[in-house]
Amino acid sequence: MARGGAALAWLAALNLCGAAALRGAPAALTRHASALRGRAVVAATAPANAGAEAGDDPRVYEVSIGRRTGIDIGCDLSLRWPYVFALVPGGAAELNGQIAVGDQLLGVGRTSVVGATVAETTDLIASAGGDEVLLTLFRGSRAELQREVGFAAGPSTVTIRVVQQGLPDVVFTAKAGCNLRDELVARKINVYRSFTRWTNCSGKQLCGSCIVDVTAGLDACSRRSIDESSTLRENPPSYRLSCITQVHGDITVAVQTPVGAAQWTR
Repeated sequence: MARGGAALAWLAALNLCGAAALRGAPAALTRHASALRGRAVVAATAPANAGAEAGDDPRVYEVSIGRRTGIDIGCDLSLRWPYVFALVPGGAAELNGQIAVGDQLLGVGRTSVVGATVAETTDLIASAGGDEVLLTLFRGSRAELQREVGFAAGPSTVTIRVVQQGLPDVVFTAKAGCNLRDELVARKINVYRSFTRWTNCSGKQLCGSCIVDVTAGLDACSRRSIDESSTLRENPPSYRLSCITQVHGDITVAVQTPVGAAQWTR
């Protein structure tokens, strides 16, 4: 674990609110992490006379481990707020001996994952350069972390407006954090084109054909993963795979919009 100056400098300088890991996340989440700035990292095993700086928070620590971390990452019901759900026996984290089940993930490298999704967090770990990855963690519960960063739970429901060419708009209410494809399909709104209506993977995140255009409220949706961005590379940034899109605020979504040529081969 690191402690004192180096970690304090990072936490003071890191713009958690604008971190790349939260790009495209609900706007509310990007405002809640700044309260952790300036908190130092203190090694749990540091001697009592180590002389921690004023403002040090012993719950916050850094550790470098192999990129194959051996950490099973958990989350809340919105698939956000990553934490250490379990340690793989014999994995890097268990062998390191400093990471505990239940610790909350704050950062990967120099990028915040406070309030990020599991997919965002694992993408950052996978894309880290070198043999090791630097993790910053918080030893405490999710509720404690959310209190520290001033997080207030968002609305319990969201409003989704669906635009379909030649048809009246459909407006409905759903639970915050809902899966966009599931909500559309449940209301018999077709998100597929041509033969993929019958050959799709039924929302198992395999076929990449349930494409929609989030024309308003994109920031209220979960962020695109690296794989999703690659699949949709020929399409505008507002295009999403509905089966892996969680909705945390009010949005407008258009279905059956034009797609890139690559999508017609799926």
